[in-house]
Amino acid sequence: MAKFDHVDPGLLPSRIADLVDVVGPKAALTIVELRGGARLYVPNKATAEHWLAEHIGIEALQQLSKIYGGEWMEVDRCAALLRAAFEAKVVAEFDRGASNCELALRYGYTERGIRKLRKRVEEREPSPNLDLFEEL
Repeated sequence: MAKFDHVDPGLLPSRIADLVDVVGPKAALTIVELRGGARLYVPNKATAEHWLAEHIGIEALQQLSKIYGGEWMEVDRCAALLRAAFEAKVVAEFDRGASNCELALRYGYTERGIRKLRKRVEEREPSPNLDLFEEL
């Protein structure tokens, strides 16, 4: 599963933003990963045996059923969001000490591709250690 902690909320389509309000970001984005681009039937009554409970938890499924029970939901693909989350995950692994080579092999990229990915993320999310002399 991708990690979505540092993703721009502006990348969320309105339906998914509504879903985040109902079940929280982690459960909503798990639903996107599982069913993005397809419809999802929400049961009238949430049970621990429902396949979705295993992925998002019974509490989130109960909230989902409370609001959308008995309905088919269109789940957006959120391609930009998933891409940004993946890139953030790769950069976080690099920041924790993984080399470009390790990341390239792990994710099927080239080392150059990993460097370009890191540069894209850095341009999108500047380092908190911005130019220390800028204020002088």
